[in-house]
Amino acid sequence: MNNFSHFNKFSQLNVLLVYAHADDEVLPAAGTLRLMSNAGWNIHCLILTDGSYSSSSIKGTRHKEAEAAGKIIGATYDFYTFEECNFSTQAVIKVTEEAIKHCQPDLIITHAPQPEKYGHRDHEVCAIAVSNVATRKNISLWYSAPPVFLRGFEPNFFVDITSVIDEKIAAINCYESEYEKTFMQLDAILVLSRFWARELGQKDGYFEAFEISRQWVNASFFSVLTHSKNNIRVFS
Repeated sequence: MNNFSHFNKFSQLNVLLVYAHADDEVLPAAGTLRLMSNAGWNIHCLILTDGSYSSSSIKGTRHKEAEAAGKIIGATYDFYTFEECNFSTQAVIKVTEEAIKHCQPDLIITHAPQPEKYGHRDHEVCAIAVSNVATRKNISLWYSAPPVFLRGFEPNFFVDITSVIDEKIAAINCYESEYEKTFMQLDAILVLSRFWARELGQKDGYFEAFEISRQWVNASFFSVLTHSKNNIRVFS
C-alpha cells in the first residue's frame, strides 16, 4: 500500500517539529514522520524542555529516550533546557527562528493551540510562538492532534499510518520513563488511531490527524495526488 512513497518527487524536503516535551512528537505524529522519512524527507525535531518533571529522576533520561525514538522515525533532535511551565513565548520565538536558519524548513509541525484550562500550559505557549514565526516567515504549518484533550482541535488532514503502526508503537515505547501515563499505553495509542480512522468512515486501519493552519503547494503536487491512492485525506 502506497503512502508518502508517492511523494518521491519532493525528496529532500525539510520538516521542522517544535514541541514542548520529548514524547510530544511521537504520540500524534510518529507514523507520519516515519512515512515522510521513508520518502526521503529530512525530519528535525526541536524539544524545548529537559524533562526535569519527568517520571524519571535521572537527568537527561527523556533526551536519551527521544534519540532512541528518532532512530525509529528517522528524525534528528536538538534539545533546549527551558524550565517546564515557566518559559515564555518570546523565548520559543527566538529558538524557533534559530532553528529555521539552521534547517530551512518547508514545513513546520507543532502543538495545536488550546485554551490553557483545557490543555497543557507549555503546549499552548509553544503553539502561539511557533504560529507567530511560521506566519511571519511564510512557512507551511500543521498542528498535530492533542493526545488527550480534543476540545477545539478541528483536523482537516488525515494520514493512513497502518503500514507503520508497529514503528509508531516502538517509538512511543522508547519513552519508558513516561509509560505510566495513560495516554502512553498501547490500548490508548491504538484506540486514538482507530478513532481517526472511524472519523473518516474507515472500518479498518490506523490514522493520524492534523489541522493544516498554513499550506502552500506547487503545481506538481497535484499531479502526484492524481496518481496516489486514498492513503492521504484532505478536508477543507
